[in-house]
Amino acid sequence: MVAEPGPATTAGPVAQDRAAAAPGPGPVRRAVVLALLALASFAALLHGWRMSVPLAVGEPGAEQVECVSYAPFRRPGETPFDPRAFVSEARIEADLRLLASRTACVRTYAVSQGLHAVPAVAQRLGMTVLLGAWIGRDRRENDAEVQAAIGIAREYAGTVRAVVVGNEVMLRRELPEAELVGYIERVRRATNVPVTYADVWEFWLRHPSIAPAVSFVTIHILPYWEDEPVGIDAAIAHVVEVWRGIQRRFPGREILVGETGWPSEGRARRDAVPGRVEQARFVRQFTRAAAEHGIRYNLIEAFDQPWKRALEGAMGGAWGLLDSDGRPKFDWHGPVAPREDWTAWRTAALAGALLGAAALALAGRRRGPALHAAVGALAGAGLGATLAEQARYLVVWNRWPAEWSASIAATAVALAACVVSALWLARRLAGDAAAPLPPASTAMRGWLRSERRPGLDGWVSMLQAAVLFCAAATVVLHAFDARYRGFDWPLFAPPAVAAALAWIAGASRAPGALEERWLGVVLLAGAALMAAREGPANAQALGYAALMAVLGACALARTSTSSPSSAPTAAGSWL
Repeated sequence: MVAEPGPATTAGPVAQDRAAAAPGPGPVRRAVVLALLALASFAALLHGWRMSVPLAVGEPGAEQVECVSYAPFRRPGETPFDPRAFVSEARIEADLRLLASRTACVRTYAVSQGLHAVPAVAQRLGMTVLLGAWIGRDRRENDAEVQAAIGIAREYAGTVRAVVVGNEVMLRRELPEAELVGYIERVRRATNVPVTYADVWEFWLRHPSIAPAVSFVTIHILPYWEDEPVGIDAAIAHVVEVWRGIQRRFPGREILVGETGWPSEGRARRDAVPGRVEQARFVRQFTRAAAEHGIRYNLIEAFDQPWKRALEGAMGGAWGLLDSDGRPKFDWHGPVAPREDWTAWRTAALAGALLGAAALALAGRRRGPALHAAVGALAGAGLGATLAEQARYLVVWNRWPAEWSASIAATAVALAACVVSALWLARRLAGDAAAPLPPASTAMRGWLRSERRPGLDGWVSMLQAAVLFCAAATVVLHAFDARYRGFDWPLFAPPAVAAALAWIAGASRAPGALEERWLGVVLLAGAALMAAREGPANAQALGYAALMAVLGACALARTSTSSPSSAPTAAGSWL
């Protein structure tokens, strides 16, 4: 006769896992986790609200700017690098009519691709032109450009204030100095208008022998792009100081600030932070300083130039006083808000809270539906707000299909990871047993071999490992090639918060998660290197490095030292 199995022999692997699971967190730890989740969601909403609060930036020193750089390539897909690109005179006239109420002068950089029509349009509108002749490596194109500029300057001598022969040629190292001087002198001999050359101020100091060939010296001073970036608080003083220094270096010569300005989008460079408020503050305060010190100047630039984003990141295309649709970025008087409003944040947060509460309450209807709903509402509100910010980040920073594809895929992975993490956390807080989470590789192998479905624990492991991979790849790029990369904190902040909260709630992982631990090492090392390279003045970089460090620390935190059939540690790594 076969004996009936007793309770000890009937328990299968699932029952053993449950028996081995750590007890649910006590009331104090549960309250701490919920409070921290609420605080994180509140911080996301607070960020959206803060972006809508108008700030005082000072008043301008004049009702118009003296001159502004003009390029018509502001529509999607337009670029001066396309040899077939041509801008009609009607387009130019529409642009200059938009600018006429803001300035009486425009600076151009070439006379090709339809730009030869700018002086004619400017003459009809009562404006003047700093006419640019583009000089590069191609001598044949240089000759054609110079000859065309000479003809235009002769025809519109009352409209063309000066001819700018070459722009940053020495900076780009495209021609020998003597050859550039030859082009300048050729234009001076053939016209009766002043002739100049424009370059970054340091390169005038390196090539002072160009000065005798020009009618006046044109320098570029861009505090944001300096080798040692200058923050907005000191930017105006820096421009004035540099202008005075060039005056001392070239005594008796007129000095034109041919380019100065501030970007409205992009990443911080040390304490030089792009932004709509910062741009308004720079432009207004510079016009006051220019009036006070008698500085002749040209601002960069009239319209945003999306094509420059391919060369210089988001900040490259965001120097315009008007956006690429021709709308002013800020009012000329009064306070300025970083963003126009925070409707997107509020809407996304509310939708996230409602969806999260309903979904988790339904998932936890058998045990703790109220607690599940609370976790879903708090997590959904914060996740919705950061998704609104992430959507904006994608539009500002992505430039071509490969970047869009990678960014959307990473966003989808992070979103899925946060959703399953919220459900796991709600079940954990409700007192469900929690066996050590399997390594992602184990869950993936079992799934691919159709041995078993991953289950919630398996999905948590796999999706969070995918987030770790995306974060590690990003931090490596930032550590070694950061100049034109943004800080996509909305992508990684929710998974970092979820990782920390799960660790506090008592999550642990079964042994063997080597991939996750190596990714953690990369994240911690990359975060440290990023922080060291960016410097203590760059708050954006330090905050982003801290996010990466949280992810890395959770990946390296102590894992369970027991097999799934024995008692795990109460608190360990979730990632």
